[in-house]
Order: sequence, then structure tokens, then C-alpha cells
Amino acid sequence: MVPLSELARESLIESVKISLIMFAMMILVEIFVIKLKDKVIKKFANKKAVSKYAVASFFGIIPGCIGTFAMDSLYMSGLIGFGTLTTTLISTSGDEAFLMLSLAQQGKISWTIIGLLTLTLFILGILGGFLADIFVKKTKLKLCEKCSIKKHKGKESDFKHFVKEHIFEHIIKKHLWKIFLWIFAALLIISFIEKNTTFNFAMTNSFYALLIASSIALLPISGPNVFLIVMFSKGMIPFSILLANSIIQDGHGLLPIIGFSLDDAFKLKLFNFIFGFLIGLALFCLGI
Repeated sequence: MVPLSELARESLIESVKISLIMFAMMILVEIFVIKLKDKVIKKFANKKAVSKYAVASFFGIIPGCIGTFAMDSLYMSGLIGFGTLTTTLISTSGDEAFLMLSLAQQGKISWTIIGLLTLTLFILGILGGFLADIFVKKTKLKLCEKCSIKKHKGKESDFKHFVKEHIFEHIIKKHLWKIFLWIFAALLIISFIEKNTTFNFAMTNSFYALLIASSIALLPISGPNVFLIVMFSKGMIPFSILLANSIIQDGHGLLPIIGFSLDDAFKLKLFNFIFGFLIGLALFCLGI
């Protein structure tokens, strides 16, 4: 049996490496979205339905939560509908996207797989949003009344403001330390299972693994889904299970909607769960 202290040391070193790569990527994404978000949103309101789904899906596949938060604001102000927000929530992988990119940098997940997953989520996001709007129209689904969101003048060109508000308050204080702990826990637990047991999660209970992965994705936070990504990188679960989890989970993206309307948040999550689970199940049955 490998000593727990040795596994903890190895997991800690690996967690630091991954987190540092994630930190750098999160800063770059933060800058990218800040610079382009307003320009994209100004054109967004004039787009036709199909274009709106595509733009919403693009905001979703941006790693992290800031792109999703932008769509949340548009939904709460009534500028986009249920289906368009569904598109974003399906295509997003939240902060877990940074973890996948970090693992790809280290050669633990191929860039081809990252590209395939991202493209698949982008397309499924558009499809899911379209179907969600049809469902809303056919069933006359009742949604909450929207409100006007006030805009506040920013200081995005101020370097000190960027460091304090975006790097420290947002990236470090709200996300990075939590994700680091989840990565460390995932690596430690999975390493212990790999090296000290004969347990095979994928081969013995794959259907239950799909169900568990989909259920974990219901949690409106980043963190628990890290376990699925680490397991996939080690070949412990198939692509279909990772995809189902990615479709259903939305990182922190649903939190603003929960605060705005718990009823709407429940309907969004329920639709995504059914959609994601069925897609995952279909691919799983095909052996993918």
C-alpha cells in the first residue's frame, strides 16, 4: 500500500502546477471578455434567433463563468429568453474548462479531445436552446417577470482596479482557491483508489457512473465536477459520461438566476438534466 503522506505530497505538487496554469488562463480570459463583452452585447439584441443561439453558445464555451454571467444579466433584463440562456448553460463548463486546458498542457488530455468536446457542446448548446424555446412555446411555460438591470460605470482601464477587482476579488477570492482544494481532493482520492484498490469505476458500473456524473452536475457550483475530469484523464470513465456532465453542469453560472428566480433556475436545470442525460445515454449505448 502506498503511504497516504506520499500520495498527498504528489497530489499537492500536481495541484499547484495545474492551478498556476489555470490562474494564467483565467487572467487572459478575464481580459478578453472585458474588452469584447460590451461590443458583442450591443450587436446581440439585433441578431436573428439562430444567430442569438450561436452567440449565446460562444459565450458559454468561454472558460470560466464571466461569459455565462453576461448572459444571465441579459436574461434577467428580458433581452434574451429561456432557450437562449439554456444554450449558454449547456455549452459552458465553468471553471472546469480551465482544468481541462491545464491537463491538456501537461499532455494528460489530448487537445483533440478538448476541441471535440468544445465543438460538441457548442453545437448541442444551439440545438438544446432551440428545443427549449419550442418546449416553452408549446407548453406555454410560465416564467418569472424580468426586470431592468442597472449599469454601473467601470474602471476597466485602471490597472489597480483590474488587479483588485478582477484578479484578487474575482479570480483568486471567489474561484481559484476553491478549485485548488477540489483538484487536490480529486487527485488524492483517485490516486488512492488507483494505487491501493482494484476498484474499476468505469467497467463495473458504467450506467451508474453516468447517473452519478449527471447528478453531480446538478450542483450549481464549480468543484465536484473536477472528479469527473480527473477520472476521464486517467481513462476511468468514457467520453459519453464526461459529455453528459459537461452539458448539465454550469459551474457558478446558474447562481445569479437562483437569486433572481428559483423557479426559473429549477426549470433551466431540469431541462438541461434531461437533455444531457439522454445525450450521454445515447452515446454510452453506442460505446463512446
